[in-house]
Amino acid sequence: MSELEGLALLEGYGVQIAAARGASTLEEAVIAADDVGWPVAMKTAAPGVQHKSDLGGVRLGLVDADAVRVAYEDMASRLGPHVVVAAMAPPCVELALGIVRDSQFGPLVLVAAGGVLVEVLHDRRLAIPPIDVSRSRALIDGLAVRPLLEGARGAPPAATEEVARAVSRLSLLATDLGDLLDGLDVNPVIVTSDACVAVDVLVIPRRP
Repeated sequence: MSELEGLALLEGYGVQIAAARGASTLEEAVIAADDVGWPVAMKTAAPGVQHKSDLGGVRLGLVDADAVRVAYEDMASRLGPHVVVAAMAPPCVELALGIVRDSQFGPLVLVAAGGVLVEVLHDRRLAIPPIDVSRSRALIDGLAVRPLLEGARGAPPAATEEVARAVSRLSLLATDLGDLLDGLDVNPVIVTSDACVAVDVLVIPRRP
């Protein structure tokens, strides 16, 4: 599935997503940025690219049409014309949510430290779906990065309850569609003082 299809899937299950539009020309990219609101992020939508950042397929903090033009021309020349333009989320706590497949238990719901920390800290918790908000809250409380959600260096507390709801909703997706997936990676999930917003998703269908 494309990133836009993956975001639509999450939204259909009640997970809040960042506004995003697809584009295949520079003009469409600028229009998309106007639609979602400045500043924006631009990501390659080239088929088969799973780790966009590793290929230079992500540009953040584009503030005007000139910045979009520079980013698009560079990205299109290397990775093709298809891109996703998305609203930038504010700098807040980053988590990762997902669905992973276990050989014994089948699809499991994952909550973890997000962004680059997901591969550095290996701070994660797993559960067999479906799980309710109370159980989701317990998973979040088990994370080493949990204190960050309470607010650090004067930052307001993050919307932990919204995270718990998102984890619970994702567990319903895992219950319904987990047998069709080898994995689903929502990283990062931006947690502000009043929202939990998915900004990137990778859906991996199960191999026959």
